Amino acid sequence: MAGYSSQMKQHIRKITLFSVLIPLLILGISPKVIGTGIQDATIESLINFIPPEAESQLEIRQSVFHNGWFSSQAEVEVLYTPPGMDSISLQLVFDISHGPLLITPRGPKAGLAYASIVPSISSDAFKNAIAELPFALPTISLDLLASFDQSIEIGLDIAPLTYSDPDGEVSFNGLSGTFIVNSDLSAEFSLLMGGLAATENGENTDINISGMEIRSTTAQLNNILAPSEAQLIIPLISSNAPVPFSVSDITTTYGLLASETDEIAIFQNLKINEISSTLPVNSLLWNSEIEEINSELFKYYYQLAAELQNEMSANPEAVTARISQLGQELALAAVQNKLVVNNFVQTNAYDGDHELDLQIRWNGLPELRNIMGVDIKEALNALTVDLELSLNLEAIMRSPIANLVDPYVQQGYIEINNGLILVKGNLLNGLLTFNGNEMPLDQFF
Repeated sequence: MAGYSSQMKQHIRKITLFSVLIPLLILGISPKVIGTGIQDATIESLINFIPPEAESQLEIRQSVFHNGWFSSQAEVEVLYTPPGMDSISLQLVFDISHGPLLITPRGPKAGLAYASIVPSISSDAFKNAIAELPFALPTISLDLLASFDQSIEIGLDIAPLTYSDPDGEVSFNGLSGTFIVNSDLSAEFSLLMGGLAATENGENTDINISGMEIRSTTAQLNNILAPSEAQLIIPLISSNAPVPFSVSDITTTYGLLASETDEIAIFQNLKINEISSTLPVNSLLWNSEIEEINSELFKYYYQLAAELQNEMSANPEAVTARISQLGQELALAAVQNKLVVNNFVQTNAYDGDHELDLQIRWNGLPELRNIMGVDIKEALNALTVDLELSLNLEAIMRSPIANLVDPYVQQGYIEINNGLILVKGNLLNGLLTFNGNEMPLDQFF
């Protein structure tokens, strides 16, 4: 019985030993196994983020990659070449730690890899601009986390900065951002900036931005026509000199929607809740929509931009026949296809509320084969416009255009009803109507 008990203890010790050694062995081997795929999980992933339409202006080059057991090092160059301008080179040095256990500044993480990134810009113009600054740039921290689900998270932190001398002062409360790309290339971006205040004593100028927030999402990062949305929020922008003003609660939103019929819709909204300045405008709301855009227009545009980029790089003075041809094809495609543009503006000015609703529908000229052959009458018949304008009468009578109200009423251009100046306009089949007054436009052609 004692021998049996001794054997059991030995078995338990072996099981315990294996239970400890096997996880340790897995943890020890895992970094090397993971390291074999680090290049694909980090550097190659960044390259795959670039849409084909942007490849003529944006290029990612990998110059160095050293793969070790627990860590790797890489150097990457990002080249951005605006049309007709010299390239701007961004150098990125990656110090990569292999998973599965990762130690990051934000605490322990589980994943394939974590990389701290040191960025530097190689541009004479940028270097000259930095050299003229009386202070050093704040510290920039950039890192990357590759997760087991093939997602990539890039983090950005810019440290606060405070500087003061007899000429002025700058105060910056820092910035942080996160960019997450999922395995299906859907992505989301967020950025938070603290307050920024600057004063220049010699010019007697100052500016204050209380903060800024940016949020953005896209269904597919490397597809410029994928559904996407972005929003910018600024609580307050103000200045005391040279012209005092204050603009608060600024929100702007941009979005792109795609349909199954290869049509694109773009919307943009701008809202400013309060404006305090020498101008008579106190608030502003602007909603804009462009609908039924044929996706071929985007393809023509980016093809034209790519060929223009190549041509400008080879000979900035030359304009080839091919570029001219693409420009005509883009214009022809725009005229052939239908388009809907809606704009709604609401503002408070001269202490009164005003509204503008403008809807434009272009039905297209699908039979047109040459952009130079556009017939004005056919174009007018293909265009439909609806306009509704409502102005507060008391506010307008306090404005510089007050003396125009009576003459325009007499001529029938405007109507007055319940304290509002009303304008209704319509263009349909070449017939222009303003407040019930008709005017055929084909008489002018």
